[in-house]
Amino acid sequence: MKAFSRILLKLLLLLLIVALAAGGAIGWRTYQRSNPNYIMDQYLQLLIENNGEKAYELLDQSEESPMNEAEYEEALAGKQYSLNAAYTFDEMEKRVDNDGSEYVDFHVEFKDAEDKVQLTEEFTAKKQAKAAFGVFDQWKILSDHCMVKNLELTVPTGSQVYLDGQPADAAWIARDNVPYSLDCYRIPSLLPGKKNLVIRHPALESVNTTLDTNAGNQDYSAQMSLKRSAQSECMELGISALKQLYAAAVKEKAEGIDLLAGCKEQAEQFVKEQGSEFHKEDHTFQSAAVSKFVTTYGAPVYTEGEDGAITVQLTLGYHYLVSEDVTTAAEEPQEAEEAEEEQEETQEETEERQTERKQNSGDNTATFVLAYRQGAWGIDSADIPVIKGNE
Repeated sequence: MKAFSRILLKLLLLLLIVALAAGGAIGWRTYQRSNPNYIMDQYLQLLIENNGEKAYELLDQSEESPMNEAEYEEALAGKQYSLNAAYTFDEMEKRVDNDGSEYVDFHVEFKDAEDKVQLTEEFTAKKQAKAAFGVFDQWKILSDHCMVKNLELTVPTGSQVYLDGQPADAAWIARDNVPYSLDCYRIPSLLPGKKNLVIRHPALESVNTTLDTNAGNQDYSAQMSLKRSAQSECMELGISALKQLYAAAVKEKAEGIDLLAGCKEQAEQFVKEQGSEFHKEDHTFQSAAVSKFVTTYGAPVYTEGEDGAITVQLTLGYHYLVSEDVTTAAEEPQEAEEAEEEQEETQEETEERQTERKQNSGDNTATFVLAYRQGAWGIDSADIPVIKGNE
């Protein structure tokens, strides 16, 4: 019985020693993890080893929208940390936010096998709310470094932008070094990977595409051509302006050309020159008509003006028909015999010989520069060749 008691006592002592040793090892590891530099070193090593599963265990989950494991794996694939051979890091700053949470910021350099720096990034460790065993501080790494920071999307001013169905925040629009006709959305933070991007504009064709956030800044303005509805509106505006100009030229007065207020001098010069061709000496103007319109549109141009105008060149081809009565010069005196024969002709026939109805027709091309500003189209420039009258 005594022998059994001795064996049991030895066994208990052995178990106590093992427990103390195990507890010591656990305690030592827990103590190590109370140091943010230790956690940072462990985390970076796992990134280099491409061990996303264990690295995710060291990721902070206390933020409002913690990154799930699938998102994290996709982020690491985009970052490609495992292509580097080594790393060094330095503690930059210790700080406390308004809620009392403690952080330590690190500057990290990733290097290749030849010790050349390939990538630099900032990482942040956050102190966890609960201490291990009620004694040891615990630190984990924020997923911030995985995010795509300050990605810029450039779109025409007035566009509506949606990322994965959510409208982009107008507060993201940056105006520094950006023309007023363009909006640059500088998105503070985005999960890496591919997202559905939709851009809508009142006058330009929509964009519905996939945005790869790892591909860097994107400018979509050149991809957005004039909408068909906007083309129709521009065509109607150009034709109406053209008719106003010819009507004013017929009257030889630059009145009723309100559609060309944006290029008043050009319009008035055309009315003056075309009017003089319609009303030449010995010519009696009858009518002028334009028809058979053909339109061609240039690509949108994003201007630098503070009004944010987007301009488009409209080339407007058309057919014209001008009718007028031309009085011919009096004929030379005739010989007596010829004069007697002429006397037999009626006065009406004589008048028909002296006045002739002539029509001048052909094709012409007008060029307008139309500007879209504050939700409406207007004409900024008009170049219309003058139709020459009959000689």
